[in-house]
Amino acid sequence: MILDCSSYESTKNSLLDIFSTTEEKLVSVLQSINPFEISYKPPEEVLYDEACDILGYPNDNISVVWFHGTRTEDESLFHKLGILTKSEARKFIEPRLKELSEGMKSFGSNPFSMSLSGKQGDHDEGPFAFLIRDIAIHAPSPNHNYLDSPEMVEDIAGTLLGENYLQLVNRFKETSAPCLVSFISTSKGYELAHALFYLKLVEDGESHFEAASSANTFFDSENIIVTPDRIKSVELINV
Repeated sequence: MILDCSSYESTKNSLLDIFSTTEEKLVSVLQSINPFEISYKPPEEVLYDEACDILGYPNDNISVVWFHGTRTEDESLFHKLGILTKSEARKFIEPRLKELSEGMKSFGSNPFSMSLSGKQGDHDEGPFAFLIRDIAIHAPSPNHNYLDSPEMVEDIAGTLLGENYLQLVNRFKETSAPCLVSFISTSKGYELAHALFYLKLVEDGESHFEAASSANTFFDSENIIVTPDRIKSVELINV
């Protein structure tokens, strides 16, 4: 079974399948639970536990679709290399940015020097992804908009050009396209609660996007490359 939060409908249909229930029953359960009545526990956990008491706990054989936002000059590389960790991606991005920066003048200090100092060390990062597709695309505050400009691109541009980093970021944006890569991962146990909370908020009258903003959660591959065989789709996005 797969949890796919590409849309409200896909989320609902996924949960109907996972809980082996009907839409009428699921909606009734969501409407009957007040997840905010317990203050010491996150509302999505309250909702999940009470919903499972009624519907039954799903089995453990569940996969999740995740959405990784970035920019690329060649989307086919994801099918060849997968989604790389930060250190592996840097091996491709840094030389390309140095090439694109030719003829540009460095000025002043790197505006990202403080944040970069917190990222130094031997540890690797990512890849990261969003549970709900809309959030990966539109990135409401305080989420970084990776489709507009990957954080690593800004960091490297700041190192190369200092306060003139935007010249390089904009040149990279001119040569690349926003790209959403979806992939499959085994459930870690927390995703269903957020998906249920998303449906619950919609049932309570919030817009789909407002509900998604409140209910979204994240994936951290913990320094392990997302291999090509796990890639579900690579989609160029018009934003």
